[in-house]
Amino acid sequence: MKLIFFLSGEHPELAKEEVLGLLGSYGRIEKLDEDEQILIANFEGDSRAFDRLALTHEISQFFASRHIDELENVFREIPISSGYVCVRVRKIGKRWKNVNSLELEKSLGAILWKRGAKISVSKPDKIIRVYLAERAHVGILMHKTNTKQFMERRPDKRPFFMPSVIVPRFARALVNITGVKGIMLDPMCGTGTFLIEAGLMGVKFAGIDAFRKVVFGCAKNLKFFGLPTNVIWGDARNLPFKDDSFDAVVTDFPYLRATRSYGEDLYEKATEEIWRVLKEGCRAVLVINVDAEDIFRRFFRIEGKFYQRVHKSLVRRFFICRK
Repeated sequence: MKLIFFLSGEHPELAKEEVLGLLGSYGRIEKLDEDEQILIANFEGDSRAFDRLALTHEISQFFASRHIDELENVFREIPISSGYVCVRVRKIGKRWKNVNSLELEKSLGAILWKRGAKISVSKPDKIIRVYLAERAHVGILMHKTNTKQFMERRPDKRPFFMPSVIVPRFARALVNITGVKGIMLDPMCGTGTFLIEAGLMGVKFAGIDAFRKVVFGCAKNLKFFGLPTNVIWGDARNLPFKDDSFDAVVTDFPYLRATRSYGEDLYEKATEEIWRVLKEGCRAVLVINVDAEDIFRRFFRIEGKFYQRVHKSLVRRFFICRK
């Protein structure tokens, strides 16, 4: 099935990686086209995976990609089905600021009405989506992401809170990039954000942290969300697991004083241990506030590297690595 993915504007490149990484483990996905916050791909597989996506606003079944001046012709070709239909336009970027979305929806809807379609703006059975990026992309809406859930799981709403943690929406996306369906490890789990998002998606997990207070805090957070408290006190440089134990690793290396508490060998020793316990061919997503590419490259094949500026003194690096 050919699909249109309308991606988050916060980090479209990371959003594309999430779509390709996650859906690749639920079937076969082939990227066909992209346009600003739009990804068009063929996907054959289990559509239940759509519910896991975090950085995708919505998904539509593809009908056409055209210049905006050709939209009327497109709507003269769209098949008319039973039930009520409406047209919704989404402008992406500033190039379409002079386009009146409501008027465009009315004019395109009128074409459908003249062809015999039943129109309902308030209670449609089917929504025809028009995404205006560099080109106009038309599809039938089939999935919308529940973004409210991420606000409800904000880090400051948990029993145990620490500053500068990754927000749930990005945490879920990073877990999904690994495509994990088995067991995931976070060897420096902190407050448990990655573990929580994995657990809520039905992924089995294990967490480790070097600080006893943090381990107990993480356990409280997991219990708060009704998840098993699979977290232990330990050292990421000496993991208590056999080789090839996990299907994915996602972790955020500690910052500033916490890094110094581990010792100067944290990056190299922890990376070596992550490589050891990860299964062959599987992915690790490593988040860090310094450029450790040389270290990561000694153990992994780096398949992607992205940046996120949190504030003036903190820029996160997201490394997508494969064993």
